[in-house]
Amino acid sequence: MQQIRLWEITSDQRLVEIEGNPIPLEERLEDWLESDISVLDANLLVIGRQVETDFGGKIDLLCLDSVGDTVVIELKKGTPPREVTAQALDYASWVKGLSFDHLMNIADGYFKIPNALDLKFRERFEEPLPSELNQSHRSLIVAETMDAGTERIVRYLSDLNVPINVATVKHFRDGTGREILAQVYLIEPEVSEERARAASKRKGVTLTSLQAEADGNGIGGMFKQMRENTQGILMAKPYPNRMWYGIFIENGRQRALLFVWSAPHEYEAGMRFLVHATRFSEHRGVSREQLMEWLPANAAEADARVRSWTGSSQEERTNARGLQGTFQSVEEVEKFLAGLETLRQG
Repeated sequence: MQQIRLWEITSDQRLVEIEGNPIPLEERLEDWLESDISVLDANLLVIGRQVETDFGGKIDLLCLDSVGDTVVIELKKGTPPREVTAQALDYASWVKGLSFDHLMNIADGYFKIPNALDLKFRERFEEPLPSELNQSHRSLIVAETMDAGTERIVRYLSDLNVPINVATVKHFRDGTGREILAQVYLIEPEVSEERARAASKRKGVTLTSLQAEADGNGIGGMFKQMRENTQGILMAKPYPNRMWYGIFIENGRQRALLFVWSAPHEYEAGMRFLVHATRFSEHRGVSREQLMEWLPANAAEADARVRSWTGSSQEERTNARGLQGTFQSVEEVEKFLAGLETLRQG
C-alpha cells in the first residue's frame, strides 16, 4: 500500500513530521477537486457533479480531458472497500456510450448556461472543442488510503488495459493550522491515459489509414481526388472512419461542412458523402439548390440535427438540413469539385 508522509524543515534544520488528518467529509474533498481539478490532473475539465446514471447511481465528478475523452472520478473518504472498483467500472460502462449531445446537455446543466461546453473547453485548454468526444474513457478512484486488495485489483485490471487508476489523497494540518493536501497515483497518469487510448476508436485514424481503406474498397482515386482538389477551399483532416472537410469561423472555431467515406457493404459501391446544406448556405453562400446541381443525382435529404455536426446551438440544429448520397464515378467528383471551385474564384 502507498503512504503519503510530509515533513516540515524547521529554522534549525530539523525535520518535523506533519501529522495527517482524516478529511472531514467526502463532500469537502469533492468541493476542493471541483474548484481546482488540477490537484489531480492539469489536463482535466469538470463538466458535471453528481451526474445521475441511467441505473440510479451518481458519478461524483465527470470530466473531459484536452482531447475530448471522458474521465469518471469516484471519491471515497477513508479506505474504500474493494466494491468501489466495481462501482467505478459500472459508471464507466455507462459513460462509454454517452453521445456528444448528451455530454453537451450534462455540461449545460452543470455550468447553467447554454452551449457551455464549447466555451469552457476553449477557456480551459485554449483549443476548440473536438469534433468528436468520448472516443475513449477512463476511471479514477480518489481515496485517503487504499487497501492491498484494491491495489491488486486495480493493477491487474490496468495490466489488462482496463482504463482505471487510483489517486491517494491525504489531508494535513501543520502547527499553525495551515491545511495541506497531497496526492500520489498508483499508476503513472501518462501510462493510464496511454492504455485508455490503446483501444480508442481514435486509434489508427490517419490520412494513410483512410486512404488505404479507400484503396481497398475501390474508391482510392475518388478519395484522393476530393482531398487534393479541395485545398484552399475547405480544410481536410482525418476523422474516425471518414474524411472531414470544413472551415474556420470566428474566434478560430471550426465547422464541418462535408464528410466522405467508403462503405460498400452498407450502400451501393462508391464514396459516400454527407453534406451540411444549412452550413454551406450560411458560411459559403451556397444554396441547397446549388448543392443539388453539384452533387450526384442520388443526393437525398439527410438529418443534419444529429451529433455528427458538432458545435451548433440547439436552435441551429433544430432547423438544419443535410444531403447524403454516393459518388460513383470520377466524373461525379469532378462535377462537385467544379462547383466548389467557383467559391475560390468568387
